[in-house]
Amino acid sequence: MSTPRAARVRWVSQALFLAAYLVLFALTVRRFAAAAPVPLFLKADPLVALAVQLAAPGVIPELLLFALPVTVLTLVAGRAFCGWICPLGTLIDLSDRLWFRRSKVRDVRRLKYYVLAGVLVSALFGASASFLLDPIVLLTRSLAIAIFPAAQLGLRGASEVLHAPFLFWPLEGAGLVQAQQLAFAANWMVLLVFIGVFALSAWGPRFWCRSVCPLGALLGVLSRVRILNKRVSEACNQCGACALTCPGQAISADGQTTNPSECLQCQRCVATCPKQALDVRVALAAAGREGRLDLSRRRLVQAGALGLGWAAVAKTGPGAKQAVTGVQTSSETLLRPPGALAEEAFLDRCIRCGACMKTCPSNALHPALHEAGLQGFWTPILVPRIGGCAEGCTACAEVCPTEALERFSVEEKDALFIGTSRIDRSACIVWNAGKYCLVCDEHCPYRAIRWEEVEGARRPFVIEEKCVGCGLCEHHCPVQPVAAIRVFSQGDKRGWSRARQRAYRNLAENAET
Repeated sequence: MSTPRAARVRWVSQALFLAAYLVLFALTVRRFAAAAPVPLFLKADPLVALAVQLAAPGVIPELLLFALPVTVLTLVAGRAFCGWICPLGTLIDLSDRLWFRRSKVRDVRRLKYYVLAGVLVSALFGASASFLLDPIVLLTRSLAIAIFPAAQLGLRGASEVLHAPFLFWPLEGAGLVQAQQLAFAANWMVLLVFIGVFALSAWGPRFWCRSVCPLGALLGVLSRVRILNKRVSEACNQCGACALTCPGQAISADGQTTNPSECLQCQRCVATCPKQALDVRVALAAAGREGRLDLSRRRLVQAGALGLGWAAVAKTGPGAKQAVTGVQTSSETLLRPPGALAEEAFLDRCIRCGACMKTCPSNALHPALHEAGLQGFWTPILVPRIGGCAEGCTACAEVCPTEALERFSVEEKDALFIGTSRIDRSACIVWNAGKYCLVCDEHCPYRAIRWEEVEGARRPFVIEEKCVGCGLCEHHCPVQPVAAIRVFSQGDKRGWSRARQRAYRNLAENAET
């Protein structure tokens, strides 16, 4: 029997949306950051919008607006996003045939609803864990931090070994790969999580989507009121072929009823039915639909308690702001990208997608490990020794989907204070050895180094009102392995308004004139 038209259209839809996602991901570079709608898929993710909205104070209209189309689609057609659009779901479909599966697998479809409950409770208490398992965020982070750098390295190596620069140079010329080879801390950890998502398919097709994915759970809840539903005609002989082929285990064994929260609208059942007894139509009645979700209240409470526990540990551990003193107990080298909100607001909004890290042309941004504690795990930090923040670059804020990094212009960048440099006089070759060196001064784009006569010799000093903490001085310092000039977070003024930061810098400008 030929595949019905709806199934063929679904394959085309999956291919087009996956291609669109990969193209937008490829455009997550400095050259195209402002011109292309790079974070479109992340912004359209309803779970991202809901989790960020619960964690962050106030309404964020842009996130809610972008998430509206997928929400409306779900109310009309159920989990069509999972079956027709989701790029991670498409990749799982492509890899499903590679796995040898156990003959009997326990039904754990309800697990994703408990995961969703834990994620939403953690977000409600200001320490969202959605970044760990949201499919669009997980896929973007995995590509940005683990897969793309490895692919770039392989392509660069192949072009050199084969003496075929045409394999690499066009991409570099178009700005789709970085001139500097990307490398990230904890890339192995990100890669293991990504591989684990696909390895779950050993327990059944689309096991991740069916049993773990919190976005799928959220869309499943919304699907309870969907308008398009499956209809079973009298031609059905209850052979069960549709139930066997359903990747979501949404169809009863006799094929007569369908659980709307589990149905991915993949049309496999329609394509498989030997009697052509299935079709999808507008139907508001409950006929042919399973009833409630049938979740365990005890397990929901347990999931909520786990989410609350995550929030409690995150909010009271290293990197947290102490309620009594108001002091942020973070690492002295916790440097955020320019444009980052004040720390608490930044942590509420950042979804750890890795887009800002991929787009950074100097490979200066890396996922935090211990620097910001559990609450700031995998959030972006600036590591100046690896790369400094380029003067004319605004790409990281351009690709941020949640405005955890507020957009800024090149002209505003010299008054966005993320840290302050300090000179270690015991290591500096000018101070310690009396040698001639101008490296920090030559590479400072904000004229934050001044020279004074000390004991008959010219010595460098940092002008704090001008130093924004870009790290270019530390990156280029010739002293190895630890630079003689380093950037510390004590100069972080992200809690100030931009007008106040500008006035602070103007103090130094006026003093000079």
